[in-house]
Amino acid sequence: MISTLNLADLAPLAIIQLDSKRRIEAANTEAQVIFGHSESVLRKKALSEFIFHDSPVFELLDRVYGQEGDVSAHGVAVSGPTMAGGKLFDLKLRPVGSGRVILVISEAPVRDPAGAAVGISGFGRILGHEVKNPLAGISGAAQLLLRSASEEQAPLLDIIRSESHRIERLVSRLSAFELFSSPRRDRFNIHELLDKVLLAEDAANAGAIAIRRAYDPSLPEILGDEDHLHEAFQNIVRNAAEAATDGEGPARVTLQTAFETGFAFSRARNAKRLQRAIRVTVEDNGKGISPRQREQMFDMFSSTKAGGRGLGLSVVSEVVAAHEGRIKVESRPGQTKFSVFLPMKQEQNS
Repeated sequence: MISTLNLADLAPLAIIQLDSKRRIEAANTEAQVIFGHSESVLRKKALSEFIFHDSPVFELLDRVYGQEGDVSAHGVAVSGPTMAGGKLFDLKLRPVGSGRVILVISEAPVRDPAGAAVGISGFGRILGHEVKNPLAGISGAAQLLLRSASEEQAPLLDIIRSESHRIERLVSRLSAFELFSSPRRDRFNIHELLDKVLLAEDAANAGAIAIRRAYDPSLPEILGDEDHLHEAFQNIVRNAAEAATDGEGPARVTLQTAFETGFAFSRARNAKRLQRAIRVTVEDNGKGISPRQREQMFDMFSSTKAGGRGLGLSVVSEVVAAHEGRIKVESRPGQTKFSVFLPMKQEQNS
């Protein structure tokens, strides 16, 4: 009879068990081959001794420890002092209780030999390196300027700093293959997020657009991915601002928040189940969007700039769908409304 341990040794996958401090508790035969050490050498050692500390593996581990849920990533470059470089791996991480995590590593299939050397993993890491370096300089320069800034300049420099930090976080997550379809969920104030979006947009347009807020102050904190939702609402507001600028008369953009009760979300298993939702509506007074443009506006690589709606709406669609929400678009000449409905979870209702 073959024991469970022997089955793991026979698996064509590297299987590693980590404790709550990310030390290796067990490693099967394939893991020993990949890391170039026997289990007796690997055991009780920190994973960072065998995988370089800047590897996306550690970002993925942060997610597992923070959310206590399975995490997967494909085409990840994993390297270490005794590991062969240039290989891409598929990773799966699963919490198994008491702070322990099972890490499964398998060699990624090569789909395109010509592009395998770079792949998504290489692109993500290059993007992270090339974007984060100048962002650090921008943020540092803003910090220095703040020391002698006037009262009028300080808020603008704060926007530069906060936006730089936000972009840095997004790039870090992209380089660890966190897509918009895989949100983290934390509590935050939706109005504070929207205010950050509006402050940045107001600065980008030098105050040329009249921005109005119509917030419902009774809304509770929501559960969601603040960075992802920030990106989604920033895309909607920016497109609304562009549309308003192209319209007739003074440009106006209005943000409204409200409760929605008895709202049906279109997931198959609960399509008939009514829920409470939080609605965020962005309204502009631009020329409007034609029915034909509306049909394609959320498609990847579909640009409808003539109607004031850009590529970023594909990101909006993905972020909202990942939050199990819905988008409603109403448009006529002189008024376009983008409404995002986010379902309220039980934790939010309590």
